[in-house]
Amino acid sequence: MCNPPFEATVRPRRFTATLPAATPRHWCDENPVITHLLNCYTLLIPGNEGYYIRTLRRVLPQLPESMRDVVTRFCLQEGQHGSGHLRHQALLENQGYRIRGFQRRTDAFLYKFVERLTPFKVRLAIVACVEHLNAYLGHEFLSQRILEDADPSLRVLFEWHFAEEIEHKHVAYDVLQAMAPSYPLRVTGALLAMPLFYLLVTTGMLNLLRQDKLLGQRRTWRLFREHLFSGHHMARRSLAHLRDYLRPGFHPWQLRDYELAQAVLTRYGSGEAALLQPFERPGPDTTC
Repeated sequence: MCNPPFEATVRPRRFTATLPAATPRHWCDENPVITHLLNCYTLLIPGNEGYYIRTLRRVLPQLPESMRDVVTRFCLQEGQHGSGHLRHQALLENQGYRIRGFQRRTDAFLYKFVERLTPFKVRLAIVACVEHLNAYLGHEFLSQRILEDADPSLRVLFEWHFAEEIEHKHVAYDVLQAMAPSYPLRVTGALLAMPLFYLLVTTGMLNLLRQDKLLGQRRTWRLFREHLFSGHHMARRSLAHLRDYLRPGFHPWQLRDYELAQAVLTRYGSGEAALLQPFERPGPDTTC
């Protein structure tokens, strides 16, 4: 499969599926560990997406004209991801989960402390690395069909999000290369982003498992081991993806999974009852 051209890969879509109030608490195949890993991912998304948009908006006027439109479409996709996951957050609160404290502390640390103290080019490198993390999570969850037995509405939410992360995985990286093509800078961004990402996801997951009173159950830790090692092998696979990112000659499209993402987007975006609708660009003040 050939790599898609930079300008032809990013198409904003609106997520229109409903998230029923009767959605099970452990909605991913009755597996509380994977459910709460993804629930915590949901808690991080709106703040992360705002960070990406702020960062790329600042650099947009300096980019070559050929890159500006696709970066704007990237921002539109990220904005729609935030909107979809806010609906998931409302569902979690309706189920009785206490999520505001975790979000408030996380957002204060990331966006009132770390963001303000970090030089802009390092912030750009952080965005490029986190987008790689998002894209490889998408690759693994889709290629391993981890969401196959999930509740249908939340399966659509996460498969749509993961597919679009694959679709636009090159954008932030190529912007970094256009503005600051420094290998030490890329490594610096990765060394800052990777530990924070895994620390926050793990902390949030444990908090939600604690609220379900599941931290002391053997089944919980067995499911966690299966996800990391004997089942989905996510520990080994994650290390391989992170090692790839640190290679000097790395580029996101070296992992050839564009068709994997397009199959998902076609499945949910076609037919009269399509759950994804084309998103028309709003006015200039609401995009990059």
